[in-house]
Amino acid sequence: HPRLQLALGSSDRAIDLIQEGVDCAVRIGALHDSSLVSRPLGNIALVNCASPAYLREQGEPRAPDTLPTDHWMVGYASPTTGRELPWEVAAGDGGRQAITVPSRVVVNNAESYIACCLAGLGLIQIPRFDVQHLLDAGELVEVMPAHRAASMPVALLYPHRRQRSRRLAVFLEWFEELMRRHLEA
Repeated sequence: HPRLQLALGSSDRAIDLIQEGVDCAVRIGALHDSSLVSRPLGNIALVNCASPAYLREQGEPRAPDTLPTDHWMVGYASPTTGRELPWEVAAGDGGRQAITVPSRVVVNNAESYIACCLAGLGLIQIPRFDVQHLLDAGELVEVMPAHRAASMPVALLYPHRRQRSRRLAVFLEWFEELMRRHLEA
């Protein structure tokens, strides 16, 4: 589509699509009630990561119960509340458990989250597709794969319109195809 221009904005905060004149948004995680149309795409896997430098300094975490006393995480502040989110792990009974792990730094966007992890400031939990290239290059290492957090839903949101624009329809189709290889089967 050579005549289609894509203006891409990136933020971890939820925006008001109608007020800000945005055609659609990609949302990862649980959706809040909204007047927007939701097009669910599937779920993305989360991984626990650390830098090789962090692992040399702190050692590799083997079990969730060692995290609060022996390890640091890079804190991630919720875009909605501003509060630091807890570390989530798979519990032995198949459920999920939230653990409070100390942090040296708290960030509010994915780019800073990854950068702090690369700098050795702590462990992170992040969608695999965000860091797969860093895992492949050995710049990050997956830790505790048996204790990954629950996968997160991904959806495209757009305002309800009787006549959805052709450019939005083309984008939705393209993005869905682009994400397909990153979604859990």
